[in-house]
Amino acid sequence: MMDDFRYHFKRVLPFIVTILLILVLPAYIFLKKNGFVFFEKKVKTEELLWDQQDKIHVTDSLKRTENETRVVGEIHRDSIVKSDKDERPIVAENIRDSYFIIAGSFTNHENAKLAARKYRSLGYKTSIISMTDPNGIKTELVSVNNFNNFDEASRYLREFQSKFDLKAWIYTKK
Repeated sequence: MMDDFRYHFKRVLPFIVTILLILVLPAYIFLKKNGFVFFEKKVKTEELLWDQQDKIHVTDSLKRTENETRVVGEIHRDSIVKSDKDERPIVAENIRDSYFIIAGSFTNHENAKLAARKYRSLGYKTSIISMTDPNGIKTELVSVNNFNNFDEASRYLREFQSKFDLKAWIYTKK
């Protein structure tokens, strides 16, 4: 009797194993694909924790960068406002033997201040020269630099024109 059982068991065993593989393997693949892992649960949990920590670090660094940018912007804005308050136009009659590189001329003081602020934000040391022509028209010149030597002024003018503004010119009052 035991021999009959062994005989039939050995004969049927490959079919049983094949049927189990056919049933269990697709189910295992399906479960694994949908996130259920039999022996890797701890590894997945650690990966999720690392992902969360990475997200937190990225968020923190973004907030820090945003705060630094905001602070730098406020400092820049404060310095512009302060320089606008401190800046008084230079009267053209008081200028002697100086050569100014002029980037713009305006009849409206606010437009001159805006142009000066624009050039100042680009790194130029600006000044506004106020003058009145013989017809009584008040003009304000925005200077990006000044020199005591004409040769230095003309070299700088050529450089400024090639890099930034072709319409720039030199103003002097002898």
